[in-house]
Amino acid sequence: PRPAPRRETSAATLPPPDLGLPGPSPRRTEAPPVAPTADQGRDGWLSELLNRAETTPEREAPRGRTAQQAVSGNPLESLSLDIGRLMDRNLVLEMWDRYQRGEAKAFTKRLYTPAGQKAFDEVARKYRADRAFKQTVDRYITEFERLLDEVARDERGPQALRTHLSSETGLVYTLLAHAAGRLG
Repeated sequence: PRPAPRRETSAATLPPPDLGLPGPSPRRTEAPPVAPTADQGRDGWLSELLNRAETTPEREAPRGRTAQQAVSGNPLESLSLDIGRLMDRNLVLEMWDRYQRGEAKAFTKRLYTPAGQKAFDEVARKYRADRAFKQTVDRYITEFERLLDEVARDERGPQALRTHLSSETGLVYTLLAHAAGRLG
């Protein structure tokens, strides 16, 4: 008998964090189009993630957003735009390499831009103070770590791990795991 086909999993197919938006949670299948001017009127994925626990289920959009923005807002596009503005991509892999070699304090706030440091502080504060937010972050971290374990067993192992950790979803994971205290 032939073995069951392997389910292909990659950072591109990992779902984004649950932003609390109406409708089903989207699954990421390809990189979102990047159009910086299209996002200027929106708060972005991180703001929505931070506000998720404060937003009651009855409300369809956070305060300050029109119904049109809530409907047309693509959280993946916003994620793509925001994460690039919050972190120094050049330092991400350097810090992951140090962490994987066993360095206890490999991840520092130097990884983040000034806006990213503010976001990091807010995520860390909200993670400690808000149970629903903590559960959302923990689910995302657990799911991404499961993916990393699966990728590590692949024949491309180390290179595939680097690719996933430097992807947009990997950057989100890094920020969330660091703010949650899981990376030292």
